[in-house]
Amino acid sequence: MPTRVKISFPQDEKTITVERDVAENSSIAQEINSLLLEVDSIKAIGKASQEQIRALYGKAYGKGWDKERIASFLEERFGTKDGNELIGKIDKLELSRVIDEIGGAIEVPGKATVAQMRALWGIALGKGWDRGRIQKYLEMELGTSIEEE
Repeated sequence: MPTRVKISFPQDEKTITVERDVAENSSIAQEINSLLLEVDSIKAIGKASQEQIRALYGKAYGKGWDKERIASFLEERFGTKDGNELIGKIDKLELSRVIDEIGGAIEVPGKATVAQMRALWGIALGKGWDRGRIQKYLEMELGTSIEEE
């Protein structure tokens, strides 16, 4: 008989329960960890993600900002110098607008859009790529790593 694992958590004044049957040959600890990852993603829907924070830093560094300038910008906007404190707490769209404010390329029909470039950077950084690797990839595929081009 399989074991049933349940995790409940509050979300917007409601209680959400996530449950899973654990097969006899499976590890209960692994199933619990898997459920906890699912719960984290559910709880953070519509909230800032690690990829967005990385995109913010990538965009700012690309514009020549240093760590101190980014920290003061975050302190002014959100009351914290640490971008990691924003994950899962502020609205995803709000952070997206802030990333846009840092600056970006002018969109031209038939060319890559700012949103596409932001998505590329966010996904690549989310997969663990560093800025150098992304720039090399862009140079190899597109012939340039300068976002405005």
